[in-house]
Amino acid sequence: MVTIKASYTVVPNQPTPEGFQWLSDPDQVARQSHTPTIYVYHAKHNHNALIERIRNSLSKILCYYYPVAGRLRKLEEDGRLELNCNAKGAVLIEAESTKTVHDYGDFMDESAKDLVPTVHYTNTPIEELPLLVVQVTSFLGDEAFSIGVAISHTLTDGVAAIQFINSWAKLARGDTLEPHEMPFLDRTVLKFTAPPSPPRFDHQEFKSLPLILGRSDTTLEKSKRVGAMSLKLTAEQVGKLKNKANADKSTEGSRPYSRFEAIGAHVWRCASKARRLDENQPTLLRFNADIRNRVIPPLPRNYFGNALVLKTASSRAGEILSTSLGHAAQKIREAVEELTYEYIKSQFDLIRSQDDMDKARALSFGINEGKDAVFVGNPNLRITSWLSMPIHGADFGWGKPVYFGLAGGTVQERALITHDPNGDGSVILTITKLCSSPPSAAANLHVRLHGATPFNLHSSSSGNVNLQNQTKPRNR
Repeated sequence: MVTIKASYTVVPNQPTPEGFQWLSDPDQVARQSHTPTIYVYHAKHNHNALIERIRNSLSKILCYYYPVAGRLRKLEEDGRLELNCNAKGAVLIEAESTKTVHDYGDFMDESAKDLVPTVHYTNTPIEELPLLVVQVTSFLGDEAFSIGVAISHTLTDGVAAIQFINSWAKLARGDTLEPHEMPFLDRTVLKFTAPPSPPRFDHQEFKSLPLILGRSDTTLEKSKRVGAMSLKLTAEQVGKLKNKANADKSTEGSRPYSRFEAIGAHVWRCASKARRLDENQPTLLRFNADIRNRVIPPLPRNYFGNALVLKTASSRAGEILSTSLGHAAQKIREAVEELTYEYIKSQFDLIRSQDDMDKARALSFGINEGKDAVFVGNPNLRITSWLSMPIHGADFGWGKPVYFGLAGGTVQERALITHDPNGDGSVILTITKLCSSPPSAAANLHVRLHGATPFNLHSSSSGNVNLQNQTKPRNR
């Protein structure tokens, strides 16, 4: 059980620019939710000093990243959103858990969701929702704590969010930001002034997702409980996957397949087999691609905002399973290489051509992804790679995190690839599993991902964390 001890509104500690900021097309069609992540630290600490440092450094970083302290506003005429830089502040929550850090295992259990704050969009007008909510939780019996972060996806993508967190951590350590670390906050660099043109490409990502053959909806899948599991692929196993994919490479002379392409292809094939899909079953692998270096001119290095577009690799289950790993990797490669500047502009034009931005958001989510969760029975898979991000750089003064990722499998329809915190080249694969009686697709998937071992967080630290009530506690 997690007890909330106190909640603070943290505002910039100096005056910041005020006014409304334009939001780009990627900002507009981003999922209207807060992205939940968690950092776990094994460190001896004084709890009150921890809260004070986190709180003070947050007030400092909000001066540089002042949009984070603002609020969103929805325009009535077309449903577009804009950013109100009004310095209303972020929310910091102080909490304690009756569990030890060991009790949470790989942080995929349902109880781990209590370590990350929840932002309810249905009960509160969007104009009143804080864009950043942070929860600092101390664990029982261990000298360990977690920092749960919920940040608006309309405000920023994962790349910029990690940049923000790492800069915040640097200030918490007593360091200063270098000029090249300052955020670039002008989103109009992604603004196209010419009227939108008709789409020049077949944007598969904006079409209906295929259903299981013979079904008209996902009612059956929606009735099943879904959780998540984390598996570890060693550096040697990742290397073998890449070598196998490249040995099967069908295009001579092209660059070797990346870790993302090789692992993504492997997961796609394993999931298709574990789900026992019909050989004629259409199946999609959907992923986000960073466009920072793909637009002309490239975006500034520290661009703060959304700069991702959705891409889709498509095939049939029979083709994926009857051919080589390299064939599936090539499908992903083709989707990646299609992402030219002209393709990006075409996708933006498709978004801008919508009279109602809510319709554009529905297109971005996929016609039936937004309203129907993509469970294991669904033939599609969405995979996210954080391999290029410095996700373990958030040292607030107590060392680097021993774990970073989702808490409680909060994003159910995706597979997520991250670095192992040991920095030995291993990767952690977090993927949806079906919480039903075996044999389940999840159990089959675990077997198909041969060699992968369950990821768990180990610690030898012990001790009691000193917590003192500042407000009347409430329990989760």
